[in-house]
Amino acid sequence: MYDFSLALALYNLLPVAVTGLALWWLTGYVRDRDDTQLAMARLGAVLVFAAGVVKASWKLLVVTLGMDIPWLAAALFPLLGPGFALLAVALWSTVRPPLRHPWRLVLGVLALVAAVAAARVELLGIARGWFLPLLTLASLGKLALSALLLTAALRLRRWGVGLLLAVDLAVVLILPSLAITDPKPVSLHWTEQSLTLFGAACFALGVRGLWRATRRATIRARQARLRQRARH
Repeated sequence: MYDFSLALALYNLLPVAVTGLALWWLTGYVRDRDDTQLAMARLGAVLVFAAGVVKASWKLLVVTLGMDIPWLAAALFPLLGPGFALLAVALWSTVRPPLRHPWRLVLGVLALVAAVAAARVELLGIARGWFLPLLTLASLGKLALSALLLTAALRLRRWGVGLLLAVDLAVVLILPSLAITDPKPVSLHWTEQSLTLFGAACFALGVRGLWRATRRATIRARQARLRQRARH
């Protein structure tokens, strides 16, 4: 029924694991920079990681037990879209001037995307009309997230970190065209998963490098502020 094997389903677990590690480092980076944005970053990270786990679980169930659970198959972008939107807004308020109402912004964007998706399905009668709005949200959210991290790395003159994040950004631009390909031959599945793994690895190493570059300076600045408060 589906043109992928057990080997491909297991291979799909690798980018999920690497992405989970990257999200762990990313929330640590947000915590050290501005812990007021940590709740939003953590929620976004949980949604993004859950998206990968759900899609990988669906593939494993299909190839091992022959079980095709439709909501598992369709849950990737409904989780990725809000997840990356939350992460992008949290990171913006961490590395740029803080937004006044970040939660309102995220909820407003999600409501708009949901309205467009509902209109495409209910009013226009487009099969899977929800897919393109959510794919667009996920792609733009990941694009914004990678661009913000890349800008932060370049400001610190961390060229190696910047290169890793730039490569990840290039992968982000390539993957949507593969995601909408239908039907998708098995060779394209392998290509898509390999690109996803490569991008996830670059993203993870880039985030880790950026976190390490800023962590010591952030901790020293906080300690200095605490000492100054103690004197007064």
